[in-house]
Amino acid sequence: MLKHMCRVRLLWAFFWILGLHPGLGMAAETITTEKLKNPEFSGSWVNDRGSVVHLFPSNGLVNGFYQTNLGQPDMSQRFPLTGFIQGDLITFTVNFDGYGSMTSWAGQLSEDQHGPFFRTLWYLTRDIADEMEDANLWRSITAGASNFRPLSSPSLPKK
Repeated sequence: MLKHMCRVRLLWAFFWILGLHPGLGMAAETITTEKLKNPEFSGSWVNDRGSVVHLFPSNGLVNGFYQTNLGQPDMSQRFPLTGFIQGDLITFTVNFDGYGSMTSWAGQLSEDQHGPFFRTLWYLTRDIADEMEDANLWRSITAGASNFRPLSSPSLPKK
């Protein structure tokens, strides 16, 4: 009952704020079609660990594939990815099917003296055997950061 009352109050506050500021409710409608296409993310990008992401954005969504330079998979193996783009923000997830892990990245496109790049934070989760979950579940999640730059050369660092 308490959760229901909190939800009702939260919804009431939300609609009250929209009533005071009608422009807030229109924000989603004012995004231009051109902004949703996000051509600046299209193409192949390499991160600071030598892994390559191939992005194909369309209308705020992104599909593609990821080639990892780390872990067990061979660099030639391609893993499908899916995600979202909003303006200069990006998020995508890769399922390393057959290797018991998945990773999600979230970041923002920027530019420096070397050109465009997007900086991300990532979380990787690995499968932990059921009988080991109580003791090791938090060890299944790893976090880090990566910068991706446009891939200009096909030669990549070796594992």
